[in-house]
Amino acid sequence: MPKDKDPYTLDYFVFARAEGDAPTRWVASGRRTHPVGLIPLNKLKHHGVPWESRAVERNALRMLSACSRVVRINSQPHSLFFGFRGINWQFRYTPDILAHVHSSFLDELLEGRPLCEAVAEPFHSEIAFEDAVPVLFEMKATSDKSLDEPSNQTKMNSVEAIYAHVDQPFLVLTERPHINTDLLGTITHLEAGARDRIGDLERSRCLFAFGREKCMTYRTLSEALGGQPKGERLVKALHLKQFLSIDLRRGLVPNAPVWLRQQTEIGRDV
Repeated sequence: MPKDKDPYTLDYFVFARAEGDAPTRWVASGRRTHPVGLIPLNKLKHHGVPWESRAVERNALRMLSACSRVVRINSQPHSLFFGFRGINWQFRYTPDILAHVHSSFLDELLEGRPLCEAVAEPFHSEIAFEDAVPVLFEMKATSDKSLDEPSNQTKMNSVEAIYAHVDQPFLVLTERPHINTDLLGTITHLEAGARDRIGDLERSRCLFAFGREKCMTYRTLSEALGGQPKGERLVKALHLKQFLSIDLRRGLVPNAPVWLRQQTEIGRDV
C-alpha cells in the first residue's frame, strides 16, 4: 500500500477501539504517561476528552464543537496497528479527532477550504446521526517538521493508504490556515452557555420568539429571550445544543443571522 517508490510492503493492519466510544489512548506523547489536559465537549455529553496540543488539537476540538454541521466528536477514537513484511516491529497510529459531520462539510475540506471557514458556516436544518459522515483528523502545528522526516513520511503514507482502503475519510490539517484566532475568540464567548441546562421550556420560548420566521438577528432574538445577559446566553446555549445555528462568519455581531433548526413549528397555524 505505500507509494511505489517505497520499498516497504504492508503485511497486516488491525483497528482497536475502547468500549463506549471512550478514547483509546490517554498518553500525550511517548515521553508522558498522562494526557496534557482534558476538555468537556457538548457533543460528547460533556465527557472530558484528552488533547495533546493546546494551540492545535484543543482548539480544533473547540471549533468542531461549535460547528452546526458537526454532530458528534471524540478524540483519540481508536488505534491502528500495522506491520511491514520482513520487519519485526509493529507500528501504532492513533488519529487526533473523529468527527461525525454533514457531507457538505467534508466536501469543502476536501476541496481545500480552511477548517475555520467551514466551521463558521451556519446550517439551516437538523442532521440525524445516521446520516453523518465519520471523518478522522490529524492536527499538526505549523512548526511541526515530523512529516518531513522520511521514516515518519513512510508511516503516514501507509496510514493514509489503509484508511483509503477501508473508505475512511482522513485529513491531515496544519495549524495555518485551518485555525483562526478571531473565530476562537468568538467560540470563547459562545462557550459561556456550553453547560447551561436546556429543557422543553427553553426550547418552547425560543420557538414562540421565532413565530412564523425561520431566521432572526442575534440581537433581536436575544432581546426576545430576555436581553443581556440572560437572553444572549440562552441563544449561545441553544446554538451549542444544535437547536439554533448562528452565522459565525463575522462573529457574534448584533445583526448576525440566527437560524432555527428545529422542525417543530409551535403556534404557526394559529
